[in-house]
Amino acid sequence: MPANTQQLAAADAAFGTDLYAQLAGPDNLVFSPASIAAALRMALIGARGETATEMARVLHLPGPEAAREVQQQLAGRTESEEVILRVANTAWIQSGLPIRDDYLDQPVRVERADFSRDWEAARLAINAAVGEQTAGKITDLLARGVLDNLTRLVLVNAVYLKAQWEHPFPEGNTRKEPFSPPGSKPVPVDMMHASAQLRAHEGDGFLAVLLPYVDRRLAMAIVLPDGPLAELSLAGLGGVGGVLGELVASRQVYQVDLRLPRFTLRTTLSLKETLTALGMPRAFSGSGADFSGITTAEQLRISAVAHQAYIDVNEQGTEAAAATAVVVAALAVVHRPQMTFTADRPFLFAVVETTTGLPLFLGQFTGP
Repeated sequence: MPANTQQLAAADAAFGTDLYAQLAGPDNLVFSPASIAAALRMALIGARGETATEMARVLHLPGPEAAREVQQQLAGRTESEEVILRVANTAWIQSGLPIRDDYLDQPVRVERADFSRDWEAARLAINAAVGEQTAGKITDLLARGVLDNLTRLVLVNAVYLKAQWEHPFPEGNTRKEPFSPPGSKPVPVDMMHASAQLRAHEGDGFLAVLLPYVDRRLAMAIVLPDGPLAELSLAGLGGVGGVLGELVASRQVYQVDLRLPRFTLRTTLSLKETLTALGMPRAFSGSGADFSGITTAEQLRISAVAHQAYIDVNEQGTEAAAATAVVVAALAVVHRPQMTFTADRPFLFAVVETTTGLPLFLGQFTGP
């Protein structure tokens, strides 16, 4: 595996571990660390100074040039009857905004939009494009109000997967069985059954199994903790990358009697506060953000990071989609009427309570 591919996998796994720690709670959750990281890398490539340092640290990369290198790894498409994987990076840029040529030297499709005059039409166009890229699974990535007349770029990553199991679950074997959510009584779920030879790994506090799709280049890992999920310390296991690395590297094959719920999940996330907490507040700052590697025509900052993910796991395989939009806006410039005030003659002064105008002190100055 090329060094930059390994770097991408390690960085996104570490980033995914950090995100999971922030986002996981008692409810269902699905998100794509790869999609979120890819969209943020598009912004990191144009970041400079402390903004770039913070973003790179959160993404577990050395800096903008490393982001440009690994970005080449997550683009393109694979399609066959059994496996479809599509990844698209798109930069929607304000019409007329000059962009540095070297910024666009990355695997990104460029679209122009007039955010300053018709941001709602731009929002609908972006959502329609994402819907097409994700086979209709994600059609409302950007909610009304996320864009405005200060929006200058929207950096979008979309991922779509549809893959058949190498070992499908016989539909006739699916039946209602109990499932125990945290802190509540068992509830019935559609439990799928299959028996297959699968790679598995028994780790410290968990059991993991790898379910390959038809071409074996992709697989689903299921990690089952010995106790409550909340007590599974990913950090103590080397993060997501550590757990998955051990499972993928394992050559131990078992005859597995597998029981897995059939499920469909959808998650919508706004990641500004999460990413700020992870250590990149400057990118969102109205005064400290530096994206001069994108353009010097205006000072830019990230105003929002929107993410949606969808997954359907059934007897035949898996269909999943994710999309991330990094919204980059110009700093608001307030134009005020100008005046000159020169106190070069006697004047009155007062110290007042601003809510009522009550003069606490009152006087005049007539000269030194």
